[in-house]
Amino acid sequence: MGKYIRMLIYEFKNIVRDKMTLIMLLYPLLMIALGSYVIPVLIDNYGTTSAGQEMASLVIIIVFANVAPFATAAMLGFSLLDHKDENTLDTIRVTPLSLKGYVTFKTIYAYVIAVNASFWAIQGVRLLSGDGYTYNGINLWSFFSLSDILFFALVAGLFTPVFAMLLAAMSKNKIEGFAYMKTTGMLTLIPAIIVLDAMQDFKQYFIGIIPTFWPTKGLLVGADLLDHAHNLNFWGYMIIGLAYSLALTVLCFKVFENNIQN
Repeated sequence: MGKYIRMLIYEFKNIVRDKMTLIMLLYPLLMIALGSYVIPVLIDNYGTTSAGQEMASLVIIIVFANVAPFATAAMLGFSLLDHKDENTLDTIRVTPLSLKGYVTFKTIYAYVIAVNASFWAIQGVRLLSGDGYTYNGINLWSFFSLSDILFFALVAGLFTPVFAMLLAAMSKNKIEGFAYMKTTGMLTLIPAIIVLDAMQDFKQYFIGIIPTFWPTKGLLVGADLLDHAHNLNFWGYMIIGLAYSLALTVLCFKVFENNIQN
């Protein structure tokens, strides 16, 4: 236990030295500022109809909700690539900590950051946006409960280890990793299409290959913003998302471990 506490202390000290980690910790504040004060003004000025403004607001909420775990995954992925570039993973393997213990610690550390970032990116905008998301006298944020946002963050945060270990396994170095990250950045936008009428029936489940689909759809269903006979209930989406993400995490760790052994 002591070795993990020492690593945690080291990570805390490293925050001010590692610019990427510092940015990942501070970016929820930027998201809150944009979501609370900038986006509502843009939607109000350029939205032509109330229905269009409401649709745009839902898309923005979904994108904000999905950016947090993706950005934190990038932080973890680049941290693992640092060790890969410096050939220090083999050294860690023979220490008392072990490679599995080290990756587990880094994964939990990044997951906690992802959960907090996801939760506050949504809850912060919910608290500070005032009437910025009010259409026909109804504020969209009034449909979201605190508990639903928390459960969303807990499940969506599991995307962090999945993407991070895939990124570290597929990339030979940080330059290649950055290219992969830019290419796959669209993953944060794909769940936004669940607001389309055409994606309310069984076709919605084709998007289920993306782990964040499940908690995102559950969040909107729980808020009664999406209603269709083909929908599961809030817990259905969350439980499937939890099981799917955990299974992918185990699989991706094995892929990462096999990659560094070759």
